[in-house]
Amino acid sequence: MKDALINLFSQPIVIGLSLGLTVALIVFIRGTYKRIALKSQADAKQRELRAEIENLRKHLHTQMEITSKGNEAVQQEVIELKKINNNLSLTIGALKQKPGRSEIRTLHLYEKAIRIMNSRAPGFGPVWESAIVDAEAELKKEESGILGWIRKPFLTGKSDSKALDIQSD
Repeated sequence: MKDALINLFSQPIVIGLSLGLTVALIVFIRGTYKRIALKSQADAKQRELRAEIENLRKHLHTQMEITSKGNEAVQQEVIELKKINNNLSLTIGALKQKPGRSEIRTLHLYEKAIRIMNSRAPGFGPVWESAIVDAEAELKKEESGILGWIRKPFLTGKSDSKALDIQSD
């Protein structure tokens, strides 16, 4: 039997077949090792990417919390500014209702004219017109001249009302 086996393995077809199978076996083993190495590299890369994804999720969660807190702060500030704006609008409306300098001047003018009219005569129409003209002339003197420095036009109403009370008695 030994001779038959030696005779069989000495045939060129068997030698070629055995060399081919040996090369195929070597290529298969190397391919298997390479596939195992690539799989372990892929698993390591997959673990690394999963860790990075988890880190990015944590970072995104933190960023979203910060952003939501910032948005809440901005919304609170907007609410406060709306309240301040509303209060300022109400204040402006109230200040618009208050008489201005020109209205106070006109009222002061009418007050002086009435005092002058009461001291002159009982006739109302022409006396009223002349009293307004006289009061306006007196106010112009007070605003432009030395009388304005000596007497304040709006503070004289208090002292003149005392003099008017004395005259009416």
